[in-house]
Amino acid sequence: MNRAYRITALATALLLLLPGNASAITREIAEFERSRLNFDRSVINQLTFDTYRDPFDELQSRPYNLLFTNIGRHSNLSPWQGQEGGYSKYLNALIGNNGAANVDNDADAIQGSFIRRQSDVWSWGGAAAFLAGNDGSDDSNGTSTFVDTDDLSGVDLRGAVARQLSERRVIGGGLRLTSTSSEDSLESVDLGVGGFFGSEEFDQTSLSIDVGMRTFRNPLSSWEVQLVLGTGSAEQFEFSDNIDATGVVTDRFVDTHYEVSDLAIAVYGGYNRLRREKPGETEFRLGVELSQRELDNDDLSFTESGGVITPITTLLEQDTISTTRLFASVKTIFKAGQTEMFVGGQLGLGSVSGSTLVDAGGPLTEEIDDSTVRLGATVGLRQPMFRDKLRFIVSGRADVLSDDTSTTFDTASDGDDSNRTVAQYAIGLEGVLANVTLDLAWLAGEEAPVEPVPLGLPEGSRRSVELDRLVFSAAVSW
Repeated sequence: MNRAYRITALATALLLLLPGNASAITREIAEFERSRLNFDRSVINQLTFDTYRDPFDELQSRPYNLLFTNIGRHSNLSPWQGQEGGYSKYLNALIGNNGAANVDNDADAIQGSFIRRQSDVWSWGGAAAFLAGNDGSDDSNGTSTFVDTDDLSGVDLRGAVARQLSERRVIGGGLRLTSTSSEDSLESVDLGVGGFFGSEEFDQTSLSIDVGMRTFRNPLSSWEVQLVLGTGSAEQFEFSDNIDATGVVTDRFVDTHYEVSDLAIAVYGGYNRLRREKPGETEFRLGVELSQRELDNDDLSFTESGGVITPITTLLEQDTISTTRLFASVKTIFKAGQTEMFVGGQLGLGSVSGSTLVDAGGPLTEEIDDSTVRLGATVGLRQPMFRDKLRFIVSGRADVLSDDTSTTFDTASDGDDSNRTVAQYAIGLEGVLANVTLDLAWLAGEEAPVEPVPLGLPEGSRRSVELDRLVFSAAVSW
């Protein structure tokens, strides 16, 4: 039971520091990330750092390509006319550690997708992922109880449809819904004395729709355009209650109460060209993403005692937090003998700005103005073995990142500039057996640690690569 008293004492100490939280509201809101339960990319796509694509990738990001449900894994970046294959149905399942992003409880999602070419003109598909985590403990000795729970649940649904308008043009659209909910709470009560109850709750939903079109200009080239609209909401609620001897809540201390809404729009365009004499393809893509985020409530923190609410931090004014991202990329695949080589590069620019004016015992303004520049390069190979029944893939990606973070208060400012290089690695196997494809990937984390080499050499003279993520998928067409 000592743990309960320690947690109670810690919670009480945190409550005394509540006014200090006002200095980070703008940045906290800006750093809210959309929960993601689905793998947004197939295993082969992750292995090649967004170079190769399979039907699952088209379902997730470019649904106007659903008519090309081909499992044959051509050397092209994306499906082309004549590559539809002889199957009309495609079923895919992905499993792996660290598959869920921006979720707690170390839980991972179970996921599957299905695509069907209904006719020569129509095709549709769907994907679903479900995540659940429930941990709890209950300790009681007759006079004292301690209850600790950590609950998490989420669902990620995706549906899409595509239609061929003519021999050279296809259109399509998709709908995606994500919903997650988490609660981490603890309760400590002494019989006849009272106790404490504290909870951290987070709920988030998002909805996005997209429409796109692809046009084949001639047998060697095509272009595409896509529009994506999204909206979402999130609520973060952290509070603690004092409980009297009869079990009644006498006081409530709300540390954080954020109700946040999002609105986003993105436009993407691309140009693909096949090699004239050899198998392979080159793809150019451009994109711009714009989003806005704002608080929908003004009671950011407060106390409640005897039915009387005393504000601690109140929102007075805000400038919407705006995020802008631009990117340009080029990728190419070509053959060197039996080996497929792939090379790519990407340039990304981003900015975030916004401000809040709150009353926290006095007016306090916080304004943020951040910018990011990212330059990346990818290189790898895909080697067939055993008469093309097994393919070995190895790739690497190097990025140069430049971040500029600035926070300005009424009488002070805080800034940070950083420039760094990041290396990532991927190794995997791809097995193709008739209409069944299996993928297994080892994905290495960023900034692998430096370890001493016990050979009399200086410390830190060799880098070690940690294979910290495994992903497996199985797909079948019929």
